[in-house]
Formats: sequence, structure tokens, C-alpha cells
Amino acid sequence: MLRRTLKPTADAIRAFLTDARAGRAGRRHAAFDLLDQAQAEPEPLAYLTLRCAIQAGAREVRAQGVAKAIGNAVLDHLRAEEFARLNPEGAEGLQKSLAARATVSQKRQRAIEAIQDAEGVALNWSQHELVTVGLKLIELAIEATGLFELKLIQTNVDKQIRRERRLCLTDTMHDWLETQHERCELLDPIPLPMVVPPCPWTTPSDGGYLTPPIGTRLVGSHSRAYGDELSSVDMPIVYRAVNAVQATGWRVNRPLLEVLERLETEGGALAGVPPRDPEPIPARPLGEDEPEAVERWKRDAAKVHARNAAGRGKRLALAQQLWVARKLADFPAIYFPHDLDFRGRVYPVPQGGPHPQAGDIGRSLIEFARGKPLGPSGARWLAIHVANVFGIDKLRFEERIAWVEQHRAEILDSASDPLDGARFWTTADKPWAALAACFEWAGYLQHGEAFVSHLPIAIDGSNSGLQHLTALLRDAQAAPHVNLTPSDSPGDIYALVAAKAQVMADASRDPGAAPWKDGKITRGIVKRPCMTYVYSATARGMGDQIRAELARLDEAAASNGQPPHLGGADNFASATWLATRLYCLIGDTVPAARAAMEWLKAAAKAISALDLPLWWTTPAGLPVLQRYPNTKAGRIETTFRGKRLQLQIAEEAGARTLAEWIDEKRVPTTDGRQAQAGIAPNFVHSLDAAHLMLTVVAAHDAGICDLAVIHDSFGTHAADTDRLAAILRETFVAMYEADPLARFRAALLEQLEPHTKLIATLPPLPAVGELDLQTVRGATYMFA
Repeated sequence: MLRRTLKPTADAIRAFLTDARAGRAGRRHAAFDLLDQAQAEPEPLAYLTLRCAIQAGAREVRAQGVAKAIGNAVLDHLRAEEFARLNPEGAEGLQKSLAARATVSQKRQRAIEAIQDAEGVALNWSQHELVTVGLKLIELAIEATGLFELKLIQTNVDKQIRRERRLCLTDTMHDWLETQHERCELLDPIPLPMVVPPCPWTTPSDGGYLTPPIGTRLVGSHSRAYGDELSSVDMPIVYRAVNAVQATGWRVNRPLLEVLERLETEGGALAGVPPRDPEPIPARPLGEDEPEAVERWKRDAAKVHARNAAGRGKRLALAQQLWVARKLADFPAIYFPHDLDFRGRVYPVPQGGPHPQAGDIGRSLIEFARGKPLGPSGARWLAIHVANVFGIDKLRFEERIAWVEQHRAEILDSASDPLDGARFWTTADKPWAALAACFEWAGYLQHGEAFVSHLPIAIDGSNSGLQHLTALLRDAQAAPHVNLTPSDSPGDIYALVAAKAQVMADASRDPGAAPWKDGKITRGIVKRPCMTYVYSATARGMGDQIRAELARLDEAAASNGQPPHLGGADNFASATWLATRLYCLIGDTVPAARAAMEWLKAAAKAISALDLPLWWTTPAGLPVLQRYPNTKAGRIETTFRGKRLQLQIAEEAGARTLAEWIDEKRVPTTDGRQAQAGIAPNFVHSLDAAHLMLTVVAAHDAGICDLAVIHDSFGTHAADTDRLAAILRETFVAMYEADPLARFRAALLEQLEPHTKLIATLPPLPAVGELDLQTVRGATYMFA
């Protein structure tokens, strides 16, 4: 694609420069002066523009981000050209020294820039100038190739609606990518799984791939000072946990791959697989004198366009997953190197194809490379897993097993004839996980407890965020509803909140309550708000979540010829009404969680008054740095195809490194508002990450070495699931008996110690309830 489009793009750039030099009529673009002064040549500019644009367009990156990336690439090239003119011998020597290097590190790049500056290279562009040049080159590439377009896209960011320009690929480019997806290797290749075990992490920069990519770090952070600090910290549990997770061997699930390949070949749309052909746009009404019909057609056509765009993205993602799966299908074992985010959450590095934390299809395409006979306990857990993936996960274990027995014929039919049979597996909540489970259950019915199983059996936490906050303050009131106490049946905080909300709506005389009366507030409607409450979700954000669920319900109703869920009432107004009341209702249902969140915000406010980031150490021994730098939004006005656009560019205020930030006091370096909003979710995520690490290490000590982890979801062989469930509860109890909230406060007091006046601003810890943590050991539905 680069070769095809390089010449027309270069010709367009040359024409732009030539016309501007000739003084053609019209306002001369600011990008011309910058490029002309630097003696820029069209071909390199075209190559750099296309290189950035093809990759950014596939990911639909914000326009200003792409423009800045192109501007930086062009600036690097032009500085090198100027250096070669000023000191030809020096430039040649520098190139020779770099020729043997496959990549150039950021540190070496900074050294090169210092050499260029010392030799008199004066070319430097501001952020505004970088974006101005980049956007003009994007415009020329669009006109020359027709492969890209700038779209105005609406997204929800931090519970707020944001409208922004993004660089997207046209249908022509998408078609080319779909039919010849393997050529994407010619661009920056996606990280792939390994076919030998990954290198163990022993320092913050030496694990994973045999030849680590530039900038490889165990913990993702923008602060070099934090990375330097980690090098001197003893973190045996952190290293052991990450190394254990990435040492798990996987293999491609061949029966599932064969079903997916056949479905893709036949072009069918089933179980989340998008149709091969786009949905036709409805015909425009012939009568121009019927404005209502035309407006209705526009709305319907826009919906079809949106569905086609979503389907196109799904087709690309599926093509990439199948390509990776085919590439690795013959290997007896594959491995996924892992790293951490700044809170300690574990993620696989290769995410372009199937991986343990992918969606339903990507996760189901792989299974453990090593198998284990089921045994009596394994057969029981396999049955529970089958029910769980079908969505039968709110019943008692015995009832789930009975459900599987009742549907034996349908499950066997799914396993023996997935596409031409009754397709019972497609009715599941997670259809591809269900199909994989059907294959496994059929194997068990044929071979009994001796059947060698390769399927990870997943057991998930019941609203993990609330579980952690409940244990923090030992809230005996909320504990049964989040399954932290022994019980014959699982608790359900979502159903409890839905029932309370329904009673409230039915009793209300407010006209806004009318659409919600008579059982319209379902568990599904309140689930997302309940899940995100402990992560500082706002009432506005909850309104967006409720509207999304209503849209899903309405779409399902329409496909069955039924009326909308709220009977035609305005979804926006109804969701807003419910969200404002639901926010308060959830807080009243879990008062201890609300108190913990308020305390954390107050603690963040006290530290932000010092203009410092927050530091704390997780129960697994990982130092966490919450750093929200103060940014100033720079508004750039530019012209694109004759139209004036306004773009926002965030520039960090203050010095560049963390140490310089702390020393430099001319401007505030910390965004206190963001620090307060982020502390509750970040602290809770650091706790669930620590629990994962402690559990993984304890499981390995117990001989459980094959593990599939997704934050608050844990999977292992069916035969080992009983022991893993017990270990999960034991490590949870041990972690909270050490009182991590009190330790967090002690760490903050240490940071405030030199500032005695501010110590008083750190409030005392909230009151602790009467929950006996030892009872958690018998809470069989805590992870279920």
C-alpha cells in the first residue's frame, strides 16, 4: 500500500510546494513556510505521512495526535538533513554507528539530538507548528489517495460526551485490509505470542521477549524517576506472580478454529461473527415534497451506516485473530509475555490475536497446552462452568449442575454439529466459550472422569470492587450481598438494588417515574451503574450506561416485533431521571463503600495540596505512583480543505521529568481534581491486582501452575479448581487482616510529615464494621 500511494502523495506535496513558491492567488498556508525554509523534498514527506497515516487510520486515532506524529517524524528527518549539510562527515559517521542497530532507543535518540544541537542544527517546531505541518500533509494524502478521511466522532470519555476529529480509513482501504490482512506484517508488526517460554522478569526492564522491544518495562509509567525507583525496590512476590502467569503454556483450540473458519468462509453472521457483506442502505424516498419521510430515511440510513462501520471493525479484528490462530495452530505450546499497568494489573503484551484476556472469540480460541484428567471434583466444576457460560450463574451450584443434565441433548448436539444442528450454543451469554465447553462436556460424557481436559475453568469475583471496599471496612451489612459470608445460595447486589429502585419508582408520583413502573427496572439496567459506582462513576455516567442498556433492549425487542422496553417513552429523559436517584440509592445500600471512597478523595486532596503525586505500596509489595500532571489545553486553529478547525493539544505544565517536576515550583505540577477523582478506582484496582499476585504465588506453591487471569477472574484446570477457590479466599482474608487502608494512611502521613500543618487535613479512617474476616474462608460463592 505504501508503494502504491507514495508517488501520487509525493506529486500532491510537490504541487503544493510549487504553487506556493510561484505565489499563486490565495492565502499561503503556514505549513509551506516551515517546509520551504527546511528545504523539504516531497518523497520523504510522502513516505513519512503515509507510514503514520495508514497505521493511525486503522486505529482511528485523533486528528491532532496523527498530525503531531507526522510533524515529529518530518522534523526528525529534516533535522538529520540539516545536520548532514552542516557536518557531512559527522552525519556519515553517526549513520555508520547506527547501521548495526536494529532499533534506536529513546536515550540514544536524545543523544543524537544533543549532537545535532551542538553542531548548529537550529530547526525546531512548536506544538502548533508540528500539528500545522502534519494536518496539511494529511490533507494532501487524502486528496491524492482517497484512502483516508477525517470524521467527526462522538465518544464517551470519563462519563462525558466528547466530539473530536479522527483519522479513519475509507471503505476502499478497509476492503484492501480485509482481503489481504497478512500484508499488515509489512507495517509495524503486532506483538505475537512466543513459542518458547518468556524470559522471567528479574528487574523492571529485562523480561518477556527474548529480544525486548525498545522501551520494554514491567510497569507502564510515563515517569523515568518512577522506573529508576523500581530498580532499587525488592519485589519478590510481584516478579514471581508475573513470571508464573506468563509461564502458562497455551495452544490453539483446533475444533473451535475450524468452526470459525467455516463460518467466515460461508459469510454467515452468527454468535458475534459479523456478516461478510454490509447491510444495504435503504432507498431514498422519491417524493421530495415529503420532508418527514426524508428525515425518517436519513435516520434509518444513519443507523445502517453505523452498523456497517461497527461490523467492518469487527471483521478486521476477526481476520487478525484468525490469522494469528492459523499461524500458531501447529505449535504444541505458545506463551504470552505479560506486563503491568501502574496499579499492578496484569496484561498480556500480545493482544492482536487470541489471548487469555481477549473477548469471547479470542479467549475461546486458546486452551491450556497441558491437559489434566478431570477426576470427580473436576467433572463437577466443568458442569458449573458450562452453566456459567450459558448465563446460568445466579443459581446454587447444584442447580447449575442439574441445568446441564437437563440440557444434555442440546449440549451434545452443539458439540457434534455446531453449525448444522440446533445451534443451542448460540443462545449462551458467551457463545464461543459455550461451544468450547460443549466440546469438553461431550468428551467427559464419552470418557468419564478420566477425560483429559484442557479447558480453563473460570471463577469470577462477585462485584470485585464492592468486595474489596466491603472487606476494607469490614461491612457486615453489605458482605452477604457480595458473597463474603457463607451461604447456601449466591447473593446478588445487582438484583437487590434493582428491587429497591423498582419499589422507589412504583411509589413515586413524579411524572418521570411513570416509564419505570411495573417492573421496568431490571437487573441488567442497574448492573453497570452498580459495578462502576466504586470506581467513582457519576450520575451522568450512569445515565449513559442506562441509555446504552435501553438501546440494547429496544433493538432486541424490535427484532422480535415487540414495542420498546419503556413503551415509547423518551429514553434520554427516563435514563437521566433514574440515574440521579440510582446514584444515591447505591450509596445508601453500601454505606461503608461510600464512606471509604469519600475518605480516599479527602486523602488525595490533602496530598494534592502539596503539589505532589500519591505514592503507596500494595499488599504484594509493588510501589504505586498515581500521577496526574497538570496540563494546559492548547487550542490550535487550522484550515483543512478550506474549513477552519479547532483542535486541542494537551501540553504538560512544568519540567519534563518527575524529579524536575517536584523541584520546579513555578507552576502547579499536579491536577488535584483528577487526583481526587482517580484515587478510589486506582486504589481498589491496586488491591485486586495485589490479591491476584498473592493468589498466583500461593497457587504455584500448591502445584497449580496453569493459570488464566483477568483481574478478578481466575481460571485453571477443572481438577484444580476446588483448591484454587480455597486459595483465593485464604489470600483475600490474609490480605485484609493486615489492614491495607491503615497502611495506606500511614504512607500518606509519611509524605505529609514535613508539613505539620497539613497533617490535620488528613481525616481519621472511617469506622470499621463487625464483619469477621474469618467467615470469608467459608464463602463458597465469593468466586463462582
